[in-house]
Amino acid sequence: MKKSILFSIMICCILFGQKKDSWTNKLHPVERTAAIDTLSGLNHESSGRVFISPRKRFVRWVAAYGTILLGGLAWQIQMESDRYYDQYLHAGDLDERQEAWDQTKKLDQASGMMVVGSQLFMQLLIYSYIEDN
Repeated sequence: MKKSILFSIMICCILFGQKKDSWTNKLHPVERTAAIDTLSGLNHESSGRVFISPRKRFVRWVAAYGTILLGGLAWQIQMESDRYYDQYLHAGDLDERQEAWDQTKKLDQASGMMVVGSQLFMQLLIYSYIEDN
């Protein structure tokens, strides 16, 4: 029913809208005093590309590289610490054991600080993707 009514309205508009003396032709033309700005409602997201400020792009690069760099350093330092811990477990001399234990402790603390720094850079990276309007 709805389709038939819609179809008949469209046919009537097509047939009766072709006349030279229709009511729409009798209307006075509207003259514009100012030009129409067709691009005024558009923003940078209309094209599908999101505009990223240079400052935000720099922050993202620094945060990404900082995360990767500090995470890699933490892993490398932890591997060195594990070697000293193995040396601590297998050493027979008390002075050698104490020195290996001190190195293990120092390197574990450094590795932990690197992991914390890596996590902070990761949080900064995540925060840079949050849009604030």
